[in-house]
Amino acid sequence: MSGGLVALLYWTLRNLAYLLAHLVCRYRVNGRENVPASGAVLIVANHLSWFDPLLLSIIFPRRIWYFAKIQVFSWPIVGWMCKVTGQIPVQRGEGDRAALERAIAYLREGKAIVFFPEGTVERREQMIAAHTGVAMLALRSGAALLPVAHSGTRRVLRRGQGWFPRVDIQIGAPYIPTIPEGVPRKAGLQLITQEVMEHIAEMLPAERRGVYGKQ
Repeated sequence: MSGGLVALLYWTLRNLAYLLAHLVCRYRVNGRENVPASGAVLIVANHLSWFDPLLLSIIFPRRIWYFAKIQVFSWPIVGWMCKVTGQIPVQRGEGDRAALERAIAYLREGKAIVFFPEGTVERREQMIAAHTGVAMLALRSGAALLPVAHSGTRRVLRRGQGWFPRVDIQIGAPYIPTIPEGVPRKAGLQLITQEVMEHIAEMLPAERRGVYGKQ
C-alpha cells in the first residue's frame, strides 16, 4: 500500500475514533499549544485503559505512532490496521531490541511516538513505577519528551461507572532530557524516567499520583 493510501487510512480511522469518543465520554484537553507541530517527539503518558491510545490519537493534530503488544498484530482487522499503518510490535515483559530500534528510526525521521512507561494499565487509577525505556529512546534519538496526564479513561464503557464519564487530559511543555554530568548512564536513565513521570504526576489530582506522589 502506498504512503498516500496509508495516510488516508490513518486519518479515516482517526475520524471514526473521534466519533466514537464523542459518543462514550466527555473529554476536556488543556495544553494543546504545547504540542510541537513537527520534529521528533516522545509523547509520554500514564496508562489507565484500552481507551487511552484511541483518545490520544484524536487530541493530537499530527499523526502519531504506538507500541502495541505483538499479539495484537494477529487479531482480525485490528492487526491488519496496525501492520498497514506502521505501528510498532513489541514483546511485552522483556527487552525487545527490534522494537526499540524501529522506534529510534521513526524518531530520527521526525515522527511522534506515544510511550506508556508504566507498561501496563493500573486498575486503581494510580500511577505505578515506570520502566526506563523512554529515557533510553529520548537520549539515543534526541527527541523531545512531551508529558501527558489524563484521568477518567478507566471509567469509559465500564459497567457500573455510569454513561458518558468525564475525562481530563493535560499536555505539559516539551523538553529535551539530559543526564547530569558525572552521573553514570544507568542512574541517569532512572533520573530522566523519574523526572518525566513526576511531570505527569504534577498534572494529576494528588490522589491519582500513586508512587509519584510527594512524600
